[in-house]
Amino acid sequence: MPRLKVIEGPIKGQDFEFSGDTVFIGRSSKNDIQIQDPGISRKQIKIFLIGGKFFVEDLKSTNGTSLNGRMITPGEGFQLGEEDMIAIGNTVLQLCELPPVKTLAAKALEDKRDQLLSRQEDWQSTDRRSKSPKNLELIYKITGLLRESMTINEFLHRVLGYILEALPRIDRAAIVLFEKQGEHVREVIARPRQDEGTEAFQYSKTVVEHVMRDKKAVRMSDTLYEPESALSREKGEERIRSVLCVPMIIKSQVFGAIYVDSLRVPYGFRRDDLLLLNSLSGSVAVAIENAQLEARGSE
Repeated sequence: MPRLKVIEGPIKGQDFEFSGDTVFIGRSSKNDIQIQDPGISRKQIKIFLIGGKFFVEDLKSTNGTSLNGRMITPGEGFQLGEEDMIAIGNTVLQLCELPPVKTLAAKALEDKRDQLLSRQEDWQSTDRRSKSPKNLELIYKITGLLRESMTINEFLHRVLGYILEALPRIDRAAIVLFEKQGEHVREVIARPRQDEGTEAFQYSKTVVEHVMRDKKAVRMSDTLYEPESALSREKGEERIRSVLCVPMIIKSQVFGAIYVDSLRVPYGFRRDDLLLLNSLSGSVAVAIENAQLEARGSE
């Protein structure tokens, strides 16, 4: 049975059995584990089990949560290993006696979650879009770009810049444009977060081909747990830790895709980022279609 040990802090030496799927920890008595540490928020973290793997999530606490000496992003799950140390306030916790990871069970659960998320890609009404202020601001900015006078490439580069601002854990973003029949990639407009040059951008051709063929989004939170066929072995793809790709569709025609990935860490995006990019894809597709119509009209 997994156990949570208190290595340092006011209740140093105590340990707790992890018998459920989720344990809440904080200063309040309403938590599963209460720790009277002044540096801990009333509800600080939760540790939860998914597919045989344990994760820790900071619940937007005041002082934050550290995992092995590095602060973690609030609201996101970070996988825990046997030797990992969780620091909250003046307290240090360690999850011990973990069972072996059931890779097949974890993969089955991930597939199920992906199927549920893929159903959401057809949501177009505003009331189903992400309502966080940051995401609404991004949608507003990109909608505003449609009113400005600029070339389509300028528009797409601006869109990519806004996406990088909104998703701080991704390293690269791209707009992939398809041929009219949706069978081949025509052009890639890429924007890495670091100044490495677009010529160094090696996107996952396998992922893009899946989106092109199936007209459905592809989301891989951690490529280490994906089958070998999920990514090709071309140069650059071995560095990809997480990837999200959403089709841009108008009247059943796939114009292209919005592609983002992370190279540093897995979980480069949150669950609702799929809805966000899906919301943006319609506006971007309309801009591309209008640019193509204007180009044909001027010929």
